[in-house]
Order: sequence, then structure tokens, then C-alpha cells
Amino acid sequence: MSEDDEKVTECPYCGAKLRHPYWAHVQEKHPEEYQKKETWISLFKDYKSMGMDDSICYTVIGELFNAPPDEVKFFVEKNS
Repeated sequence: MSEDDEKVTECPYCGAKLRHPYWAHVQEKHPEEYQKKETWISLFKDYKSMGMDDSICYTVIGELFNAPPDEVKFFVEKNS
């Protein structure tokens, strides 16, 4: 995918237009929000829209937030 075709996402906290990976922006500009588990839901939806398998989404999010994939799965399923 070329840069021009890359999906642009709006930051859920400030509305800035972002290219992937948008979580890097959230981590840098909104650290208090990044630490909240609600970010996991946004990331999960974003990764799923890119075609990732559920289990891979949970693993990747777990690695980003230093959390067990089972915890990510439980939270996402409970709150989605």
C-alpha cells in the first residue's frame, strides 16, 4: 500500500488526523489515556479492520501494554 493509500485515523482524544500506527501518537501525546484499558478496544477494532486474527490482536495489544493476552481478551470481550 502506498503512502497515499494509507488509511487515516482520527485520534479519539484530540481529533488529530493520524496514519498507522496511531497508538504511538496516543502514547506520546495522551499518556494518561494510553494507560487506560479502553485504548485496547480501539486498537482491537483497528487491527481487526486490517484483517488480523483475534488471537494475534490480543497478543500484539498485550505486548504493547505489557499485559497477558488473556487479560486483553477478557477486557475486550466484556466491553465491546
